[in-house]
Amino acid sequence: MKTKMLMLVLVVMSITNITAQQLPKANVVLAVNTRDIKIFTLVAPPEMFSNTTHVIELPNELIVVDGQFFAPYAQQVKALTDSLKKPITRFYISHDHPDHYLGFGDAFPDAPVYALRETKEKIEKEGKSTLEQRQKQFGIIIANSLNIPTHIQEPGEQTIEGVKFIFEKSLHNEDEVSLVIKVPAVNVYIAQDIVYNKTHLFISGDTGGWKKALKKIESEKHYSIILPGHGNPGNRSIIAEDLKYLDFVDKTLANTTTKDEYKAKLLAAYPQYGGIHLIDIYLAYYLKKDWINK
Repeated sequence: MKTKMLMLVLVVMSITNITAQQLPKANVVLAVNTRDIKIFTLVAPPEMFSNTTHVIELPNELIVVDGQFFAPYAQQVKALTDSLKKPITRFYISHDHPDHYLGFGDAFPDAPVYALRETKEKIEKEGKSTLEQRQKQFGIIIANSLNIPTHIQEPGEQTIEGVKFIFEKSLHNEDEVSLVIKVPAVNVYIAQDIVYNKTHLFISGDTGGWKKALKKIESEKHYSIILPGHGNPGNRSIIAEDLKYLDFVDKTLANTTTKDEYKAKLLAAYPQYGGIHLIDIYLAYYLKKDWINK
C-alpha cells in the first residue's frame, strides 16, 4: 500500500508542478463541418490525460459529450460553447470514470445532464466523495461542484433538429458500462473510452471485452470519423491501432514480472503516446497481477 500511495503522490506532484508553472491549454479540433452539423472536439494536453469533450452544433442548439477531469479545461469548453451563442439542450456523460464528469460542474451548473441508468446511479452514489478526494489531491484545478445526471438516456434512436442520433449501451470495454453515440448523417461514431488515439490505454483488467467492443466498431464500415475519449478525432485506422496496443499489453503482461519492466516496455514500444501518467495510476490501483514490486 505504501508503494501504491507513493506512486500516486509522484503522479500528483508531476501534475502540480506543471500547473505551478503554467497549465497547458487544451486544443480544439473541428472534426465535422457541414451546413447543418458541426462537431468541435476539445482535447486536454497529453500530460493532462488527453481527455476529450465533443460539442455538437446543430442549427439552433448545442449537444455536449463529456465534461473533462480538470476544471480549467471545462472552462475552456464553456468559452467554446459561449462563442457559438446557442443553448445547450443535452449534456451527455459517456461513463462513470471521473475524468469524464468531474470537471464541468462549475462551468455548466444548469446544463441538463443525460447518462445511462447505470452511470447515473454510480455518479449519484460515488460522485460527491470522488470530488472531495480529487480536491484534496489536486487542489484548485478540480471543480468545486458537481452537476449530477438528472435524465436517463435509453438506448435507441432519437431525432434532434432533423438529425438522427443512435444511442447504444456498450458493456465490459474500458469501463463496465458506457454510452456510444452515432450520427449516421455525418458518419460519426462517438466511441469515447472504447477508443484512445495516440494515448496510453487505461488497463484495469482483462482486455477481452474491450477488444470485442473495438471489433464491433471495426465492423460498422459506415462510420469514417471516430471520436475517442482520449486523443484527437481520427479515422478508422485508430481502431486497429488500439487492438494492436491491447495485444501488446497482453503479451507484455505475460512476459514481465515487475511494474517497472512492464511500463518500460510500453514506453519503448509507444514513445510518442501521451497519457503516461495513466499507466502509473492503473498500475498503482487497478491492474492486479502478481508483481514482484507491489
